[in-house]
Amino acid sequence: MKTGLFKTLCYSLGISLLASPITVPACTGIQLRARDGAIICARTMEFYNDLQAQVVVFPRNYPFNAVSPGGANKGLYWKSRYAIVGINSMGKDAIADGMNEKGLSVGLFYLPGYAGYMNVPTRKIAKSLSSTDVSAWLLSNFATVDQVKRAVDSGILINKGIPLYINGGIPFPLHYNVHDAEGKSLVIECVNGKLHSYYNPLGVLTNSPTFDWHLANLQQYLNSRPNDACVKMDDTLPSFGHGNGLAGIPGDFTPSSRFVRAVAYTQSMDPCPTAYEAVTQAFQILNAFDIPKGVMKDPAHPGNNMYTLWTCASDLRNKRLYFHTVNNRTLHMIDLGKYADTDKVLFFPMDDPMEVVQN
Repeated sequence: MKTGLFKTLCYSLGISLLASPITVPACTGIQLRARDGAIICARTMEFYNDLQAQVVVFPRNYPFNAVSPGGANKGLYWKSRYAIVGINSMGKDAIADGMNEKGLSVGLFYLPGYAGYMNVPTRKIAKSLSSTDVSAWLLSNFATVDQVKRAVDSGILINKGIPLYINGGIPFPLHYNVHDAEGKSLVIECVNGKLHSYYNPLGVLTNSPTFDWHLANLQQYLNSRPNDACVKMDDTLPSFGHGNGLAGIPGDFTPSSRFVRAVAYTQSMDPCPTAYEAVTQAFQILNAFDIPKGVMKDPAHPGNNMYTLWTCASDLRNKRLYFHTVNNRTLHMIDLGKYADTDKVLFFPMDDPMEVVQN
């Protein structure tokens, strides 16, 4: 994969997603391994309005109660085995992206048109999770990707949840990106009421279609290389300049194009010596996936313009969560080790005014 990644392809199923009534969130997730063995997973979060995100630390033994269809908290009840740091939305316990004290990371990614949850019988609702509860449940109970896969493959119940006004009046259709401190990755999808789990050798995830489709699509780009082409015509027409490596890979914001680009960048980059350098490299890569306000417009819903709200990176060895936001580009860090023994929920704001250094 390092020397040959992709071949130009005009076909992109993601184009159809741009024509959907609600602008599709365009999150992009990656994983990097530093030369010292540290594993960094990072992602962007896109949406069409402010999700009022905060960083939250949940203590061990924190009681979670999953949402049931209809909106009541009558789903699965459990207490967390592990301390968790994550980013929430709208003040809820749902974790959009987070990491536990064992170095397991879970992120929620949109999967519209494909995610389909289970018709859970009334008698089993109390044993079920809504789509937005899955991340908290996994982070509460498991330390490795292999443990997660065994649990998923043995069967968990994901109910249809509740319609949400911030999502156009429908439940969140999601799939899940899971990483651990050893570098293993897993994608979990519930399609037509059936759970699927895939080991993810690339560590990359975007949005619809399903993960297996993205892997198949990637095969059509295997001949592209990151090296500049040194082509001259009779020594009279030299190249305009550097940067023609990976020419032909798609540059738009559809999920299929972002998946291809994310794999191209993460597989082509030079490994970083240390965890912190890999963190900064992850943010540099994801800068290329930032969506400014107004670049993705929804003609059917003026004002519903998708944009990047925040970007985070988790150092799974050192248990540190880094982030910056659209309004504050200063890199912030929460060290879970410092708070792992807390006995209460802790909240950290993400959008403090940015301090500009003046020289």
